[in-house]
Order: sequence, then structure tokens, then C-alpha cells
Amino acid sequence: MAASSVDNKFALVAEGGLQVLIDLALSQDEGVRGYAIEGISELLTIKSIQNEFVEIGGVSTLMFTLHSSDQHIVKESLMAICQLCQENEDVMINVLGENGMDDLCHVINTCKLDCVRLVAGIFLDVSFSDTLRVELLNNRKHVVVFERMIKSKDVVTQQLSLQTLEMLALSNPTHVTKHPSITNALISCIMSTSDVQVKTIAAKLLVYFAEDDETIGEVIKDEGNLREVLLILVTNQDNIMQSVAAKIIHAMVVNNRDLLMDDATMDLVETLRINAVDQEAWMLSDKILMMKNQ
Repeated sequence: MAASSVDNKFALVAEGGLQVLIDLALSQDEGVRGYAIEGISELLTIKSIQNEFVEIGGVSTLMFTLHSSDQHIVKESLMAICQLCQENEDVMINVLGENGMDDLCHVINTCKLDCVRLVAGIFLDVSFSDTLRVELLNNRKHVVVFERMIKSKDVVTQQLSLQTLEMLALSNPTHVTKHPSITNALISCIMSTSDVQVKTIAAKLLVYFAEDDETIGEVIKDEGNLREVLLILVTNQDNIMQSVAAKIIHAMVVNNRDLLMDDATMDLVETLRINAVDQEAWMLSDKILMMKNQ
């Protein structure tokens, strides 16, 4: 009946069916739980039923079912959570709740790709909330989950996780830069991906760390991989990537002027100057060369 007409859905809720489904979703029988979650997901396609579902505490039931060993149940629960979270900050507060982030991170660590993508999408929705986005990276366990998503072999997961971090950085760079270990994931991502959007966002995020005096050391720590990343960006005929490379190199030489005498670094600058496709990258590379000659 939950999957039938809108009128039937309202009739089911009016007869207390929503509470019954919530109770059945906690059944010890995985089959019963699965059917109950499917029914809940169908009912939540209607906005007014969503509100009632939240009011009677249904969100906590959905979060509990994320720990099911049945991937179908987890996926159905996540789809219901996605419906609830769309442009509704009050529901997001309920979703994150006391242990909500831990519940969602559990899915990332234990479930299959389709579930991971859904969680990454929920994180992106949360990142648009001024009050809730800080919860996304509020402890080391959550940071590790984002690092894992950034290094995922799935492009969609990478895109969603990087877009989420970009939203955090745009609102306040320190939300991201206070976790310098993320730089390793960003460098690894740029080196391994062939997706232009993923590479561009990862590179733009790397700039925040390069321009922060407290985190520039983490950026340049893995010198070999960083130079490979910079060469990828410098030789890419994309103005954003070249501009990002120029900003990173500039931050590096400002932080350590000895690099102005480093042949490998200056070769990168010359390559950038020669291959620059827009004025900003060319001007920054020229500025670095002028610093060397001063």
C-alpha cells in the first residue's frame, strides 16, 4: 500500500501505519526490516509525511539501520535519509544527532560503492549548512573517512567528497587546513586521477594549505610527489590548474627563498611561464623569476 497512490499513502499514515513501519524497521528479522524500510522510503516522497516522520522520532530508526549487515537495508535507509535532508537543516540536525556522523562514517568504511556514494551526497548537502558543516571534520575519525573518499577509485565519490571540502574551505579555510594530513590525499588524488573536475578541485584545495604558514610544511614534505603534481598542473592547458600551480610554487618560494636557487623548482617556473594560457599564471611565474634576480 505504501507504494500505491498518494491518497492511499495519506490513509496509511492516518491509520498509524507510519509508526508501525518504524517499529517493524527495528525487527530482528532482516526480511521484515527490509520491507519496512522500503515502505518508509516510499512514504517519505511526500513532504508532509516527512515532517511527521521526523516528529515521531523516525530518523533515529533510520540511523540505527545503517549498521545492518544487509546492504539492501542500508541502501534503502540512506535513500530515505537523502530525501529527508534535501534543503532541510532541521532534519540534518536530527540526522547528525549524537552519533550521526559516526553512523554515516560506518557506512563509508563497511559498505559497497552505491551506499558510499549516497553518504558522500549527504555530506555535500550538510556542507551547505552554515551551522552544521563544522561537524563534518570534527574529529580525526571523520577526517580519515574523507581522506579515504578522496583517494577512492570511484570518480563520483571523489567529486562529491572534494566538493564538500571545497564548500568548507570557501566558508572558512581553517575548517580544512587544520587537518594537514588531507594534503597527502589531495596529492595522491591529483597524481592518480584522469578526471578533470576531480583534479581541478583537489588542486584548488591544495592551494589553501600552501598559502597557510602553518601547513605549507606538510605540502612540501613529500617533495618528489609534489613536484610530479606541479608538473602535471603546469603542463596542463587549463588556466585554473596552471593558476593553482603558480600559487603553490609562489607560496613555496615565499616560505623558503632557498628554492629560488633550486634548479628543479626554477625549471617548473620556466615551464609554467612558457606554457601559460592566461595572464594570472604568466604574471605569477614572472614574479617568481623576478624574486630570483633580486
